[in-house]
Amino acid sequence: MEITAAGAVLAVLLTVSLQMLAATAARRRAVEDRQTALVEAANAMERLAAVPWEEVTDEDLAEMQLSEPAQKVLRRGTLAVDVRKAGGEPEAKRIAVTVAWQDGSGNPQRPVTLVAWRYRAGFPQPNEP
Repeated sequence: MEITAAGAVLAVLLTVSLQMLAATAARRRAVEDRQTALVEAANAMERLAAVPWEEVTDEDLAEMQLSEPAQKVLRRGTLAVDVRKAGGEPEAKRIAVTVAWQDGSGNPQRPVTLVAWRYRAGFPQPNEP
């Protein structure tokens, strides 16, 4: 009788332990995917810093893609760049880089977005007294 009860308790503990291990592994994978997406968005933003101001447009940047290593890690990953003119002086553009992907089950994950403002170089300086 006691051996049967101990066996049942052991089976329950083993089942719970395996479920916890599976949940922990899935969460670790989700964190690694998010970190990869953040690095990829930062790298894309860094590449955009080297593009001449006039070429920072939605049309010119539409062909930007995830790097090959990120494409392997982020299932159905996409990289999108949104450029909008920001009002005011000096002339500026708001640049948003978004990386989206799905988890192993095909569920979309919360995308990562980095935003930066880029100002036209050589704008007139205010007169100094």
